[in-house]
Amino acid sequence: MSRKNMIGLLSVLALSVAVSTLHAATGRKFVPYYQFQFAESVAVPSKGDFFASGMLGTKFGGLYKLHDKLSLFAMYGLNYEGPGLARSEGRLFSERAIKHSFLFEPSLELGPGRLRTKLFYITEDRRSGTNEIWGKGLYDYDSLGFSVGYEKTIFDWSVFPYVRWMDMKFPNYTDLLREFEQGGLTAEIAGGQIDQILTAYGVALTKRPYIIEISYSLSDFDRESVVESNGVYGSNLQKDSTLDASLSGEVTLWRFVLMPKGAYRQKRSNQNYMRFAYFGDPAPVFVPKNYDFNEYSVGGQLHLKVTLTKSIFGSLDLNDRTYTDRPPRNASGDYLNGEKQHTLWGGWGAGLQWQVSQFSTWSLAYNFLYSASNMKFESFIPYNYTGHAVGLYFSVTP
Repeated sequence: MSRKNMIGLLSVLALSVAVSTLHAATGRKFVPYYQFQFAESVAVPSKGDFFASGMLGTKFGGLYKLHDKLSLFAMYGLNYEGPGLARSEGRLFSERAIKHSFLFEPSLELGPGRLRTKLFYITEDRRSGTNEIWGKGLYDYDSLGFSVGYEKTIFDWSVFPYVRWMDMKFPNYTDLLREFEQGGLTAEIAGGQIDQILTAYGVALTKRPYIIEISYSLSDFDRESVVESNGVYGSNLQKDSTLDASLSGEVTLWRFVLMPKGAYRQKRSNQNYMRFAYFGDPAPVFVPKNYDFNEYSVGGQLHLKVTLTKSIFGSLDLNDRTYTDRPPRNASGDYLNGEKQHTLWGGWGAGLQWQVSQFSTWSLAYNFLYSASNMKFESFIPYNYTGHAVGLYFSVTP
């Protein structure tokens, strides 16, 4: 079944579930769920022309309580992300993405806690420029998975250990080295080169408004082999691991509301990198452990409530990534051995927020964004820039 047919079928099923549960709500306990987010802004980067940026996201579904111990939750989500300056390291301003997600979550009261299971399907298409066609992006993917966890209250904290499994397919992915080796004919259309199975183990601790989460994930690639120092793919398959830790909270003092957050990410991979300076380069550069990095993130918002429905806010977002082995490059593309690639990016801003109803909010904000890196080779991807963005944001969250 094609991706379009799969999306259409799941959309119809999600709508059918929503309609049937709404119809049955009179005789059962049913809680509908809906969320909508919209953003439109103008961005002016220090490199390149100004552009309009947009974001649109919506989720709808419902919680259906069959009886006192068993509940069912179903949800469909659609998210569009347009061009923007607020990118992670190594991404283009012009990138666009469309994501469809489908979630079905039965939960059962079991003993002193609650057993929660999830079945989900996600499909995402990406475009790095206006000349690309939707559905043909290099990093388009489909993901089918499930998770299971047990939630229990311990000392007023909700403790939720879980296991998640995902089968990720990248139907369009290929790489330049493989095209060199195979003549570029079959490799260019083969796709699926980085298909992988992801298994994650984690625990979430919640005591509103504080949330702490730690997870460790392993990615086993189906076909992607490790590049050896001789410039060819070896017999070992690529394996990645990622350690994530995050915390967030909210503190209120008089009219001030502080919402800080922090995160740490550690990625490790047995994959290496072979850099060709040009087509047919007889002496490519081998970079071992090219993808290993440590990353820290801090940020948050501070709101000053002017009235019951209006507030002034400031925001801060900082991200610091350092690669453990990858050296940076100079403007000519040559590696600077003895150094480690390091990038600091983020932004700060301020704005006005007003609540127009019990569940909907408008915001008008200005943000200054920047990225500073010792990576100076920027022929394709910007690493050093500043920018300004002014945007209007609207959200509906019951």
